[in-house]
Amino acid sequence: MIDDDAVRGYAASVSSAVRWRAVLDAIDGSFHSVIELCGDIYVHGSTYGSRGLYRSRVDGIDIASDTVHALQHLVEGALDVSALAAHLLEPIPHHLAQRPLLAGIEPISPGTGLVITPNGTSRPLEGPTATTPIRGIAEGAQEVRRRLVGAVSARTTGGGTVTSELSGGYDSTSLSFIAARGPAEIKLLTARGRDSANEDIGWALRAARHLPEVEHTILPESELPLTYAGLTDEPTWLNEPSPLIVGRSRMGAIARLASTFGPSVHLTGHGGDHVFSGLPTLYRDLLWRRPFTAWHGLRGFAALGGWRWRDLVYDAVEPTGFRSWWSNNASPAVGMPEKRKPVLGWSLVPALPGWATEVAARAISEGIRWMAYTAAPLAPERGRHVELETIIEGARTVAVLNKMSLASGGPPLAAPYFDDRVIAAALSVDVRHRVSAWTYKPLLAASVRGIVPDEVLQRQTKDDGSHDVELGLRKHRDELVALWEQSRLGSVGLIDAKKLKQLCANPSSFELEDGTMYTTIACELWLRDLERSFIGPQHSRGIS
Repeated sequence: MIDDDAVRGYAASVSSAVRWRAVLDAIDGSFHSVIELCGDIYVHGSTYGSRGLYRSRVDGIDIASDTVHALQHLVEGALDVSALAAHLLEPIPHHLAQRPLLAGIEPISPGTGLVITPNGTSRPLEGPTATTPIRGIAEGAQEVRRRLVGAVSARTTGGGTVTSELSGGYDSTSLSFIAARGPAEIKLLTARGRDSANEDIGWALRAARHLPEVEHTILPESELPLTYAGLTDEPTWLNEPSPLIVGRSRMGAIARLASTFGPSVHLTGHGGDHVFSGLPTLYRDLLWRRPFTAWHGLRGFAALGGWRWRDLVYDAVEPTGFRSWWSNNASPAVGMPEKRKPVLGWSLVPALPGWATEVAARAISEGIRWMAYTAAPLAPERGRHVELETIIEGARTVAVLNKMSLASGGPPLAAPYFDDRVIAAALSVDVRHRVSAWTYKPLLAASVRGIVPDEVLQRQTKDDGSHDVELGLRKHRDELVALWEQSRLGSVGLIDAKKLKQLCANPSSFELEDGTMYTTIACELWLRDLERSFIGPQHSRGIS
C-alpha cells in the first residue's frame, strides 16, 4: 500500500517519461499506473504480464483498459474464430496468445505501455530492457529476499486483516511466514485434499506450529469442491479463456472462507513455480560459453527425467532458430508429447485435443506459420525465451484468479511472486545458482532462510492434486456431458462435440487426462460468457 503523501511525492518528482519509469521500478507491489506529462497520458501495466492492458479505438479516440468486456460494449468487436482455435492448445504459444480474439480490441504486449496524445492517437511505450543474469547466490538471495519482503509488505503495511494461503507447498509457506512478520493480522487458510498420499496437509500443519500466534483454519475436504464442479455457474468475465476455470468452485470455496475474516486482500503462492523452479533449457544457453557447467546441469535433468543420451545430445546441440523451429512444428500432435523426451526446444510442443476438427487444426497450423514468419523470440537465447514465455503466461493468470475470487464473493487476490520486481531479482541470478535437477528451488530457499524455519525448508516434493481431478471427472460426468449438448465451440466448427460428449460419458477415457480437456472447457465457457454479453454467432468472424 502506498499512502497519499508518497503518491504526491512521486508525482511531484516526475519531470519526464524516463523519470517516471525509474519511479515505477522503485515501488513494490503490482499495479497499473497512469500519469499525464505535457498533455500526453502515459499508461503502464506490468513488465511480465500480471497487469494487462488492452487498446481500442472509439470515435477516433484510443482507449486503454485492463478489461476486455469494458471495451467490448464500446466496439462490439466480432469474434475471430481462428484466434480462438489457438487457445485449444496446451500450452498456447505466447505470440498466439497475444492475437486479438475480438476485432478492435488489441492486447498490449507485456512490458509495453501506451502513450495517448492530446489528439486521441496512441503509440507503444517500450518497457525496460532485460538484464543478463550475473549475480551469485549470496547477493542474489539477498536481493530476492528484499524484493519479496517488499512485495508482501506492500499488501500488509496498511494493517487490518490479511488472509494467506498455506497449502503446505514451498511458495505459499514462504509468503505466510513473511506476512506474519508485518503489522497486519494474518489468518492462515489450508484446504485439505482427499488423497491420503498427499503430503501438503502434513507440511502445512508443520509450518503452522512455528506460528502459534497466527490463527490457522483448515477447510475440510468435505467442503472443498472437486475439479469440474460448478462450471456453468455465474459468469466470471475473463479477458481470455483460461484453463484455471475448471477449478473455479475450489477457488470459490477458499475465497468464501477468506471473506469470513473480512480481509483487505488474500495472498496466494501462485507464481513460485514459474519464477523459482527453473528450466533445463537455460543450461543449453551456456553450452558454448561454459560447456562443463552446461553438461553437468543437463545431465542432471536427463537422469531425473529418464532422457535417452542420444536424444539429449541431439536436442542440446541442434542449432535451429526460433522461426525455423516453429516452421518445423507447425502441425501440433494430438495428445501430450512423450514425457521421457528432452524438453530443450523453443517451447513445449503444444498438444491438440483429439476432438478438435480439421478446421481447427488448419487454423492453428496457419497461426503457427504466421508466428514463425513474423514473430521474434522474447530473448535471443532459447532458454531465456522459454523462461520468459513461461513466466509471462503464468503471470497472466493473476487477473483470472482475482476475478474468480471476486466472482465468488471473496477478497481481492494478490500473487507477490508475479510482481515485476520479484521476478527481475530472481532472473538476475546466475543460472547455476537457481536451476537444479537435484535441489528444490535453491534460490527461494536461500532467500527465505532465517524467516522460514529450516525444518520447513527441508521439503523437496510437490503434490499435483491429480486425485481430485480424477474424482471430479467421475462425479461431474453428467455435467460435463451436458456441457457439450449445445456446444458453442461445436457451433463455430472448432470441436467435434459429439465425440467429446461420448468421451466424457466414460470418464476413464485416457484422452481426458491431459491439459487439452482444460483448455477446451476454458474456450467453451469463455464463449458462453461472450454470448451473455450480447455477441452471438452473427457477430463472429469465422474460418474456412
